Amino acid sequence: MAELLLTALSPKVRRLITEVGVHNESSPVSFLSSSKIICWDMLRQVLPDECLEDTNSDDYFEKCIFGLGFLFKECEHCVQEMTVDDLLHHFSDLISWTCQEQVIKECFRLLKTDKLTDNYLALLLVTSCLERALGDVYLLENTICPSMLKDILSSSTLKKIFGPTVVQVLRAVIGPPISLNLRNVIWHGFPTEQEISKRYTCFLLIVLPSLDQYLQGDIPHRSPIIFHQDSQYAEILPDINDMTSEEMKILMQTSSFIPKYQLTLWNHCIDLYNTDKPGLAMVLLLPLLEHALRCQFSIVNNCPGRTITAEATTLYTTLDEILDQYVTENVENKLPSEIGESIMEILMDLLTYPSGPRIRDRLSHGEADVFTFPKSLCTAVVIVTVHITSKYQPADDCCKKPWLKRIASWVNQYEALFHPVSLVKSKIKEVTKIAGQFNKHIEYTYTLDQRTHWNDKEIIDSNFQENDLITKETTAIINLLCNKWNIRKTIQEVLNRVFSPFADCSVFIGEMLNIKIQTLFRYKDSGSGNQDGEIINLLLRIVTECETVITQVFTALQTRQEQLKNKTLRSRQRNNLQSLINCCFIIHQSVHLIVWLTTCDLVTIETKKLEEKKHIKCLKMVLQFTENLRTYTNSENNKWMECVNLSIKTMDKLKQFIT
Repeated sequence: MAELLLTALSPKVRRLITEVGVHNESSPVSFLSSSKIICWDMLRQVLPDECLEDTNSDDYFEKCIFGLGFLFKECEHCVQEMTVDDLLHHFSDLISWTCQEQVIKECFRLLKTDKLTDNYLALLLVTSCLERALGDVYLLENTICPSMLKDILSSSTLKKIFGPTVVQVLRAVIGPPISLNLRNVIWHGFPTEQEISKRYTCFLLIVLPSLDQYLQGDIPHRSPIIFHQDSQYAEILPDINDMTSEEMKILMQTSSFIPKYQLTLWNHCIDLYNTDKPGLAMVLLLPLLEHALRCQFSIVNNCPGRTITAEATTLYTTLDEILDQYVTENVENKLPSEIGESIMEILMDLLTYPSGPRIRDRLSHGEADVFTFPKSLCTAVVIVTVHITSKYQPADDCCKKPWLKRIASWVNQYEALFHPVSLVKSKIKEVTKIAGQFNKHIEYTYTLDQRTHWNDKEIIDSNFQENDLITKETTAIINLLCNKWNIRKTIQEVLNRVFSPFADCSVFIGEMLNIKIQTLFRYKDSGSGNQDGEIINLLLRIVTECETVITQVFTALQTRQEQLKNKTLRSRQRNNLQSLINCCFIIHQSVHLIVWLTTCDLVTIETKKLEEKKHIKCLKMVLQFTENLRTYTNSENNKWMECVNLSIKTMDKLKQFIT
């Protein structure tokens, strides 16, 4: 890493942030009222006339930022002269519309310390808070909030509610790349703590109560996101209780992975983590980690210009680009081979996969509550960060630390949790576990006598002809697949462990799935020339439908059998229950066959060679079958005999496809 680089801000961006916006020229008037809120009408005196200017030009934004510099300075003085309690008491009624009083209180507290790192953290917090609050206002007139702040700011809704001056100011401060663009610059980890003036944080904190005057009635507040994925990490994380704060700081200080001009911020992250403030630690760490990865990305891919902030004609190099398979359309990204594919998997699990926690997005857009952020997710990010950092450290005794060895072992053995392939694996395991309980839910025979000896033959013989046919069709399909695909299981083994009457095949299927499948960059869309993504999505949808089918059958059994016990079952309902019990064997066999097929498809995805169009057509046919089963087993339909006929027809079609 080029340690001569003391800033990641390009000259134009740095000048706007460190010079134009923080000039010390005297203010012609006061822009704050006696109530310490912004006099928006007064700002027109120092802002360029939008009717006479190109509002997307460099010159326009520089004029806006210079004019606002008077207000930035006044806001800083206002906040500095009041205590935290005074600020909260004074603004309490005016910030309630944000529903984020605790975050605002924390920002005020951070601004009262002498640490530049605290101001940096406060700016991260207040920008995400403001974005969330503006998004809630947007929802007053709309049903879906845009994911990008620029789209919220450019909406007619905000201009209608707040007026053109407010929107003009917000665009100048947190707008496009040629504006001051504080939100993006800091959340992508570019500046050092010395480059961010307290004036900006103070200004944004005064903006929040100053917007209250334009709002009438209740604001529809979205609930903070709940990270259900934290329990999965809590179960698998290595023990790092012996990792001390001092050892972590030494590691950061000696590693070439950490830009030295941001080392103070990194040390502050460690302090936040070790004082049990995981949410605040993540808010500060994630932008820094992104920038450190960006620096490494630019080195290994020989594109040094992508280390610094963008200008108007260039996009930022963000995590999406850093973690992508390609640098450009035909140039492969060398970062995965540099830092290791396991590390890439962990980062993508935590930050980018749609079903993962996506903690960076959710924290930066204000969707998560930083004060209840799960410690396990924070620890996962810290662990992977420590591991990357250790890879760029000169060999010494620190690498021999037991906690570093445990971290390295955990990282090297890591398998993706939230990649679509992993989701299919997990869903198959869930479904086979549920389906294994099938027999326990059938309490009566076809004649509605209590089952005393749990004799499966009683169920099978009641519908012998259809059951025999489905068994033969299933056996034929298994025979074909065992011969065509290398599943490493004998036909007899599959028949005994998966397709014996009402078998619990969860252990057997678990054994089949106990292989590591290459997942990194496997998730492609159909336009890329590789249809893995479509195949994996189809498999997930198929297995999910199977789960619904089983759940609906169990619910129907429980309801009808309970009514039978209580002698409240009418004649027609008795017939319906008899049909249900009659069809259970075929439904069970059909679901097991589909789950076994998806398992075989998944575990042989890297070895079998199939014609993709035919393969996808086959999977779509199977999906249609499971969707129809779901419809027939719905409590409002209960078309049990249709399930039988559908299963028989589908097995025949499936056999033809495989042949």
